[in-house]
Amino acid sequence: MRIGLMYGLQAPARFGVRIDHVYQEALEQLSWADGPDTGIDQVWLTEHHFFEDDYCPSPLQIASAIAARTSRLRICVGIAILPMYGHPMRLATDTAVVDNLSGGRFELGVGQGYRADEFAGFGLEPTERLGRYIEGLDILDRALTGERFDYDGKYYRVEGAQLRPAPLQQPYPPLWVGAATPTTRRRAARRGHRLLISLLTDREHTLAQFADYRDALVEAGRNPDEWPTALIREFYVSDTDEQAWEEVKPHLLHTYQHVYAPPAVSLVERMADGRRRQIADPDDPYITSGAFAKDRFIIGSVEHCAREIRRYRDELGVDNLVLRLQHPGEPHEMVMRSMERLTKEVLPLVGAG
Repeated sequence: MRIGLMYGLQAPARFGVRIDHVYQEALEQLSWADGPDTGIDQVWLTEHHFFEDDYCPSPLQIASAIAARTSRLRICVGIAILPMYGHPMRLATDTAVVDNLSGGRFELGVGQGYRADEFAGFGLEPTERLGRYIEGLDILDRALTGERFDYDGKYYRVEGAQLRPAPLQQPYPPLWVGAATPTTRRRAARRGHRLLISLLTDREHTLAQFADYRDALVEAGRNPDEWPTALIREFYVSDTDEQAWEEVKPHLLHTYQHVYAPPAVSLVERMADGRRRQIADPDDPYITSGAFAKDRFIIGSVEHCAREIRRYRDELGVDNLVLRLQHPGEPHEMVMRSMERLTKEVLPLVGAG
């Protein structure tokens, strides 16, 4: 299993942080993670627009900066909101440039988006998001091969275009998709795209998505062992479980009460009697409960974190475990302390387990 780091790059005002400082601190953190013996293999960058906390809107620009500061880490976008890149050839072009700049270390993840306010900000109709996404995938799949092609769709046209420069990786950089429904997972399997699962899923939901994707790969005539999967989880490590929660809780809760928060995001509590309760309020007690944290967060002592990572590897068969260590507004020193303990204390225990 490969270990990655997730970065949303946020600067909530209530923590007294500035986004320019967050960017510089992230580059310092990743320069350290790029060292030869850290056990960290990847960095994953995500995207949102118009958030008050300055959530990163331009992951490919950040990827270019990381490429210039590192030499070993794979640099992955998970995910770029495909309909918001204007013409898909623009995203294909940026992908090829970053892949060359990084020496062939770039991987692109895309999704169709889900927030109405983001579509409104770009003057796009939310009802068009699926059509634009599918046509965008068509164009990316053709363009990234470096071959000349034409395309005539409802939303986009391409006439005799040939991507230059072509990506350094051949036949093209790995393409990941966020696929939350059976239909999108089957589309991903048919196209040969890799599956990235978000940090909102619990263990049961995660297992179901992985199993469905692997079945879809078999139906498409592909060997599931040849198509990696990735899963994002929250992470923080300290001396004890209690201390870890106390230290990271204010920063962690910003995510679930202001970013991935209901009603914009669908959260469901599985009740003891089998019923499912829809969470509609970001201040719902469920969001701060141990039940919500279970199987979503890896937060606690060194021993606890090592056990959880082993469980994702051994029970769920995760190929790429992506950990968010840099939580919104978290001080640089706190991020580095958790990162160093991950590499020097937690991961050696994972390997020994």
